[in-house]
Amino acid sequence: MRIRVRQLPPGGRERNMARVAVVFPAYNEERHVEEAVEAALAAGVGRVVCVNDCSTDATGAIIGHLARDRRIEACHHEVNQGKQAAVKHGLEAVVQHRDVEAVAVLDADMQDDPALLPGLCHHVGPYDLVIGYRGRGDMPPVRRMANLLANAPYRVLAGIGLHDIQSGYRVYCREAAQYLARHLAVRGGYTFEHTSMLLFGRLAARRRRDFKIAEVQVPYTYEDAKSSIKLKDNLQLTWAAVYHAAALARLRR
Repeated sequence: MRIRVRQLPPGGRERNMARVAVVFPAYNEERHVEEAVEAALAAGVGRVVCVNDCSTDATGAIIGHLARDRRIEACHHEVNQGKQAAVKHGLEAVVQHRDVEAVAVLDADMQDDPALLPGLCHHVGPYDLVIGYRGRGDMPPVRRMANLLANAPYRVLAGIGLHDIQSGYRVYCREAAQYLARHLAVRGGYTFEHTSMLLFGRLAARRRRDFKIAEVQVPYTYEDAKSSIKLKDNLQLTWAAVYHAAALARLRR
């Protein structure tokens, strides 16, 4: 069984957004986290989980204040554990609620606009995962090159035609969210998107049917966007792309 990718246009608002939950992993996002949560609720989602990864600014206090709303749940790490751990713990919290049918994971810096969720969630069901992928036209040259290098191993080694493996804008069906919550390792940092691809390959093999991914292009702005990914992180991401793509290729054989 394989991972199959198809590009699609944004859908309509047919899905019941009240059964969609959003996980926001957040580290030092005091400027944007409240806006991100409010935008997700305005899009109609029924539940939001914010994971404060031991922020050193006011992010934790803001999330704690927001959690007075019964639709919002706060999770606080006492030590910084990285994005993958934040996503894992957010997913663990969400899948405890049986009414949740789909789970979105978005960065809390408003680079991923929650207002676009209805158009992406429309495709969940026929597809196991919907990725909001960033067009490269407005990407700074360095990011464009890093994006191409990250996608290339999946295309060349595993035959998976992804356009934006490192996009943080993702919506999972309930089964995929549960599988990630159960099998993601706590350690992983920024390699979360690569680690999850290998897990989805294993899920496809276990259930004996393809894992289907839809890619929907979303607008993205790089204004006021200061990346927290350092050189060592980029090297780790490059290695992660090759490692996980090669593992997927072996899994197919």
